[in-house]
Amino acid sequence: MFAPKILNYAAKKTESHFRKTFEGFNQETKQQEEQVGDVIIDKKSTTKKGKSEKVGEYIDFEELD
Repeated sequence: MFAPKILNYAAKKTESHFRKTFEGFNQETKQQEEQVGDVIIDKKSTTKKGKSEKVGEYIDFEELD
């Protein structure tokens, strides 16, 4: 009895939520399109993320009988 009204209300709320969300998205893309001709260079960091030269101490274990 109330199910169609509840589903209709939920659908309208969801639609309005998505409209608000994507309105901001469209404005951001328009601003990016206005910047045609700008050159942006993203450089990688120069620090190496590999192993460091400082490994640690070497410990020699002996077996006990």
